[in-house]
Amino acid sequence: MAPGRIIDSVRDAIAVSSNIIGSAEIETAWILPPWMLVLAAQYGLPKQSKMLIQNGGSVRGIFNISSPYVDVARSLLDIGEDVCHADHYEGVFFLVGDKKQSVSSMHVSSEELRCNDKIVAFWSEDPTYAEYLLSIFESAWTEGVDAKERISELLNEGPSQA
Repeated sequence: MAPGRIIDSVRDAIAVSSNIIGSAEIETAWILPPWMLVLAAQYGLPKQSKMLIQNGGSVRGIFNISSPYVDVARSLLDIGEDVCHADHYEGVFFLVGDKKQSVSSMHVSSEELRCNDKIVAFWSEDPTYAEYLLSIFESAWTEGVDAKERISELLNEGPSQA
């Protein structure tokens, strides 16, 4: 396995993610469970992403956009992130910055967790490992559904769905 460090709590994973986004100059890519996006927003990670975008970088992300998370998707689109829907990445997460830094889950419950809950994640600065994660991301991105299309689909299902 690539050299790195084991992360053992949701709070630490968010802190590492914040460092990765904050140091990125070109791009970040992520696959996250929706509950983690809510926690990330509480810790200001979307503001960091917005700064990266304003400085000419790009941010792409994939998550399961379901009715309770339509507003999360809209808020990410509003700051300029490219987002798509994939329903088969419920319990896994990873984030890659500038094709060199990454944090990825090794074991995480698919249920909603709190900041102090235990997880097992891997933080690495190995570009080869980052490229591996990005290959997974690109495959999922190709199979994903555009966020705006998914939001429209949910809204058309009726007010109780979105």
